[in-house]
Amino acid sequence: MQPAKTQQRTCVGCRSTVETAELVRLIVADQGEIVVDLAGGKFGRGAWVHATPSCILKAAPAGLSRSLRLEVKTNAAELTDAIAAAAVRRLHGLILTAKRIRKLEAGATAVELSVSDRRAELLIVATDARASQKFSWLEPLVASGTALAFGSKEIFGTWLGRPDTALLAVTEPKIAREAKQAIFLTMLDRPSAPRAGTRRAASWEAG
Repeated sequence: MQPAKTQQRTCVGCRSTVETAELVRLIVADQGEIVVDLAGGKFGRGAWVHATPSCILKAAPAGLSRSLRLEVKTNAAELTDAIAAAAVRRLHGLILTAKRIRKLEAGATAVELSVSDRRAELLIVATDARASQKFSWLEPLVASGTALAFGSKEIFGTWLGRPDTALLAVTEPKIAREAKQAIFLTMLDRPSAPRAGTRRAASWEAG
């Protein structure tokens, strides 16, 4: 039996054709706004772009206008902000899903146990935590990319209803992969500020 073919799309920035996993999906909403659809489940006319400054600069607005055959008003800075904000919302949803199916550990003791049991697929460390200084076991995980910095203890506390949480561990592989991608999208370099008079048209939605 031959393996199933992976789905491919063309980046509206660089015009190269790659697997959809390497791209961010954008769609046109009812009012003509460009919406970031990281989950890939929204209906509407779509376009795809690499989440890199160079491709986003080419995509907004020229590449998107050409691909969607309409006048797109959003610019590269706005689109970058929209992708980053959508990534935060996507990560929030993934963490809540992991918690619901009991594939999330929170707090230093539970996270360390998941590491020692080899269950941890991804560690998320609050940027205002001092865990890396306190726990020597965390340092090699940071070096290997298994542990990533994101957010704050306040954000984790708000999401999980658990104040002062600094460490999270996702133990489900698929959720961990998608969460890691979302964290990387929050780190996108923002292009230069939009010119005066440019109308905002990108919605901050994660899908």
